[in-house]
Amino acid sequence: MRRTLLILPVLLLAACGSQTTKQDETKKSEATKKPEETKTPDAVETPTTEVPEPAGLSWPAGLPVYDHIVIVVEENKDYAEIIGSKVAPYINDVLAVEGALFTRAFGEEHFSQGNYYWLFSGDNQGVGFEDVIPTAENNPNYPFETANLGSQLIAKGLSFKGYSESLPEIGSTVEKDPADNPLYARKHVPWVSFANLPQGTTVETSSNLRFEDFPSDYGQLPTVSFVIPNLENDMHNGAPEVSIPRGDTWLREHLDGYYQWAKDNNSLLIVTFDEDNDRRAYKGLTDPFAPLPAGASCKSEVRDDALEDACEMQNGVVTIFAGAHIRPGEYEEGKGITHVSILRTLEAMYGLPKAGAQQPNAARGGISDDAIITDVFAPPADPA
Repeated sequence: MRRTLLILPVLLLAACGSQTTKQDETKKSEATKKPEETKTPDAVETPTTEVPEPAGLSWPAGLPVYDHIVIVVEENKDYAEIIGSKVAPYINDVLAVEGALFTRAFGEEHFSQGNYYWLFSGDNQGVGFEDVIPTAENNPNYPFETANLGSQLIAKGLSFKGYSESLPEIGSTVEKDPADNPLYARKHVPWVSFANLPQGTTVETSSNLRFEDFPSDYGQLPTVSFVIPNLENDMHNGAPEVSIPRGDTWLREHLDGYYQWAKDNNSLLIVTFDEDNDRRAYKGLTDPFAPLPAGASCKSEVRDDALEDACEMQNGVVTIFAGAHIRPGEYEEGKGITHVSILRTLEAMYGLPKAGAQQPNAARGGISDDAIITDVFAPPADPA
């Protein structure tokens, strides 16, 4: 089915209780506020209600405020390699059927590392397009102190943790482990490079945890957490006929328990991929090295081959939201979504400031930095 995005600026909202939504907050002002009308990218009139706050404009109403969100990032597979594949039955027959499958979701760039940073901080922090681990020697801003999802949650009184399979020890900053044939890769773990996050050596004092530290009591999870499978289990290593079923099986064996629990406990599972595996002569969602013809625009309805090459959306990946308050189905979302769209949606849920800025290649393809996903959610009714 075809769906659309709401595009609205940012407003800080107070964190809500375990079964509340932004709709709950807007109910209080209905007597005095008139609904605004905001056009979606397809010009569909969608009423929203302004929330009275001291500054800025409101996030859209209608977003559930989850107790827990777990984000799993898989590796290097194109949308068409996964969806419809008989060797990925858990993703296809469970998550994609019961959840919201985005049919136009895109990674921001190649190679892997930058996409993780876009998802976590709305910016690649200067590490993009190469898988070079940032250091003080190669990046003047390292360690990073810019806003990110983890730091914003903690500043709000909420919580964040990253759980990485095969991380040798809590808080480790090692680049690869084992060094000669790595399973763990730091390039998939952006939070370790931020100075404004806890970087201790215990579960209580670190944001950088091992997957074995993932709690069996899911109610003890942080507000938002990332799960990073190792290179054998994230579909990265090996031929697709081997890596895809292995990754799909790992996901079912290690995260289905959480997913089943989430459906009845106001929680959400997000499964996404960093990038596809097609790198033919381009570096990202739209090719930053393909110059626009003089006077041309990607908004032009009539395109010649040169303009099409420069503006074509590429790097399509699987992204699924599954859990409580989700309307199952396939969602095109207008021009599509990126990892930053996921970040913006989570910021909206928890009333967080916007981290980062417009992703330029997404803008060229017509995807706004402020695009927030709303249509996949079916927020719970107000208590009687």
